Amino acid sequence: MKKLLKDRESLRSGVLVALIFPLVYFGMNLLGWGNGNFSWWETLLVGLFNGAFFWFFMSSFRQFRDEDVTPQ
Repeated sequence: MKKLLKDRESLRSGVLVALIFPLVYFGMNLLGWGNGNFSWWETLLVGLFNGAFFWFFMSSFRQFRDEDVTPQ
């Protein structure tokens, strides 16, 4: 887990996803294009979950990006 926390680029991307999700959701509701499935606190929780999920998988996959997986 410490190895995953050292990947600052993935951490920044996860925070960005966590911030953008509620902004887009609330913006769509303000424009009248939202579906209104979530309340405001559910939207914030889903945004945090999406950011954490995105960060975890992005940093997990990124640690193997330099490995050669071609058959020899």
